[in-house]
Amino acid sequence: MEHHERFLMSSYRVRTLPGRIAVLASGGLDSSVMMARLADRRVEVFPVYVRTGLVWETQEMAVLRRFIKAIDKPAIRPLTVLRVPMADLAADHWSITGKDVPAFDAAISSNYIPGRNLTLLSKAALFCARHRIGAIAMAPLEANPFPDARPIFFTALARAIYLGVGLRLRIETPWVGKSKAEVIKLGRGLPLELTVSCIKPRGVVHCGQCTKCAERIEGFTAAGVRDSTRYAVRQDRNGSAGTRVKWRGRGLEREPVRNR
Repeated sequence: MEHHERFLMSSYRVRTLPGRIAVLASGGLDSSVMMARLADRRVEVFPVYVRTGLVWETQEMAVLRRFIKAIDKPAIRPLTVLRVPMADLAADHWSITGKDVPAFDAAISSNYIPGRNLTLLSKAALFCARHRIGAIAMAPLEANPFPDARPIFFTALARAIYLGVGLRLRIETPWVGKSKAEVIKLGRGLPLELTVSCIKPRGVVHCGQCTKCAERIEGFTAAGVRDSTRYAVRQDRNGSAGTRVKWRGRGLEREPVRNR
């Protein structure tokens, strides 16, 4: 006779520890400001970087480590790096090939990477379950138009996580409803030059020619905050350009850029 064991959700429920929160940290401006502010009011903040095979990940992780060291917040725990390789599904996507990336004047929607938040949160949720963390924060802005950046998605995913692993995980999105300029104002006083918002960075030097750079430049301008970011080429949406960085040995030289 086949034996059926009775299922009890209580047998699998994860009992979280108070004061803990994980942060999906990308090394970008938005998540870095969020992490720093959370560290001022939480007992333990666990930064988590999820590697999926994107071309800019090495630069992001290096800058993220520098930012964490620079702000020196006792609540921030050592960076955890998780891996979810996506090249088998999206080997031809610009985020993995680095080719034909969204240009400076492209719409924000062109930054879309299918299932990005689902991928990151799924792996990070298992990290939270193992470490008894009951909350995780990520940093989508008001301008984020993607299907997996909506409150209804986060609510549904939190429910699925509870049903699947017994963890009541609160997904916090403090920047929903805020613009890039508002986040920059909140981060005034932080070393924002140690953040990366670029598809093709070289260390902390931004390309200045992709849509992420455009959003960053416009954010600082709208915020009225001095932009100490280094750009290989600095330009505006109207097509005007300022200076170009040229690499000579280990140094940088700037030269004027002429509009064509």
